[in-house]
Amino acid sequence: MMNFTFRAALLCTFSFFSVSGFLTVEAQPGEEVTLMCNNFTISPSNVFWYRLTSGANFSCVSSMSSSATNVLLCEGFHKDKFDMTSNITNLSLNIKTVDVSDSGLYFCGCCKEGFSALVSPTYLKVQEKSDENTNLMVVILGGLTLFLVMLVIGLMVKIRKLQKGTFENLLDLSYFMTFAKRGGRREMEPTVVYAATR
Repeated sequence: MMNFTFRAALLCTFSFFSVSGFLTVEAQPGEEVTLMCNNFTISPSNVFWYRLTSGANFSCVSSMSSSATNVLLCEGFHKDKFDMTSNITNLSLNIKTVDVSDSGLYFCGCCKEGFSALVSPTYLKVQEKSDENTNLMVVILGGLTLFLVMLVIGLMVKIRKLQKGTFENLLDLSYFMTFAKRGGRREMEPTVVYAATR
C-alpha cells in the first residue's frame, strides 16, 4: 500500500513539474556539482534525494533522518562521490567528479508519517566530453579522403587523354594501311598453277 501511495504522489508531482518546469544545471565531466533545495521540514523527518534517469529508472541517492544524523547512501551510490548535507535553510547534494552517467532529474523530498513529498526538481545535464583524439581522427580522415578523390580525378583525366591520343594514332595507322595495300602490285607466285579459259 505504501508503494502505491508513493507512486501516486510521484505521478502527481510529475504532472505539477511538467507544468511548472524545473532548474537545469549543466556541468562538464570531472567537475564538482552541488544541487540545493530549501529545507522545508520544520520538525525532524526523513529527508532524501532521488534521481530519475532517461530510462525511467527512479532510484534513491541518499537519505538522513535529521540534520544531526549521518547520511545513508542508497545502493550503487558511494560516499567518495556523493555527499548530502542539511541545515536549517538548505538541503544539498554534492556530487564529486561528475560523469555522463550522473545526468538525470534529481528531487529532494521528505517522508513523514508514511507520506512522501518530492520538491525542487533539478535536472543535471553532464556534457559529453569532446575527445581531442576523435577530432584529430576526423581531420586526418577528411584530408585523406580529399587527397584520394583528387587522385582518382587526376587518374581519370590522364587515362582519358591517353585514350584520345591512342584513338587518333589508330585512325592514322588504319588510313596508312588502306593506302599501303592498294599501292603494291601483286606478284605471281611460282607454286600456283594459273589457268585461263576462253
